[in-house]
Amino acid sequence: MKSTVLILFIFAATVASCFAQAAMPINPGMQMLETENYADARAYFQSLLQKDPRNTEAVADMAKLCLAQGQNKMGVRWAQKAVALAPNHAAYELLLGDAYGHYVNDVGIFSKFSIARKIRGAYQKAVQLDPNNFKARYRLATYYLEAPGIAGGSTAKADAQIQILDKSDPVEADWLRAKAAVQHRDNKKAGAYLHSAIKLDNTAKSEARLGSFLERQKRYAKAFTVFEDSVHKDPTYSESYYQIGLSALLGKIHVQEGIRAMQEYLTMPHDWESGAPYTWAHYRLGMLYGLAGEKTSEKVQYEAALKLDPGFKQARKALAEM
Repeated sequence: MKSTVLILFIFAATVASCFAQAAMPINPGMQMLETENYADARAYFQSLLQKDPRNTEAVADMAKLCLAQGQNKMGVRWAQKAVALAPNHAAYELLLGDAYGHYVNDVGIFSKFSIARKIRGAYQKAVQLDPNNFKARYRLATYYLEAPGIAGGSTAKADAQIQILDKSDPVEADWLRAKAAVQHRDNKKAGAYLHSAIKLDNTAKSEARLGSFLERQKRYAKAFTVFEDSVHKDPTYSESYYQIGLSALLGKIHVQEGIRAMQEYLTMPHDWESGAPYTWAHYRLGMLYGLAGEKTSEKVQYEAALKLDPGFKQARKALAEM
């Protein structure tokens, strides 16, 4: 049971870490990565490393590429190399923590707690290197909040980080309080914290969090409306379009609107780590077409998912059942 909890909390911490990142300019290779142009992204990063094997940013970007493609062990190795090249750089310690967060799901039960300690250690080191790096504090707080005690989880330590975040980024502090409330099965309080975050947030991310919270409660109609609000607030935030489609699919509501939203998502870049891969978007879009009775379009989307990932079992099964 504890090992299962460990997997869940690390997954949640990894996803949450991405939503906590501030928008910043990205290089051409990262632009390729965020449109899943993996081959060209790899070629771009490799070209930089051929010119300068000690280009730490390119090394870190290779780690992100590997993680995006599910090559988690290799992602850890590249992240370790970035830390070795720049041992006093908090951002690379953050990346290493995230890489371990992916890799922990690939190892056996007896190795999970060892990897978990490395996740915690990387986040702690990032905070130590840069006490004003609030992304690092958010991730460390998430770890303390969601890890079992045997892996170093601590409500008191999480609260200490949240108190610091309160002064610098109250939006993220509210996200963490909402997460804690969910753990205590207090959905009313969790919703209140998310609504508080929305009032303070200039981005669409808090609406997206509230929408996902409602989806998990199977309140699909309300979630659909909240995700629509997030699109109105920031039409460039791609995750909201995917979630509109998912809410439509799960709730079997507003199917045509869901189709249009999922189509739009497939034209947009998405966060290399937390965004839903295009394979899943094609698959979900196929299911939406199935609800609409458009069998030909449904088949096309399953085939598109398999073209991107021939091993995508869900799409292959869906095609076989048509």
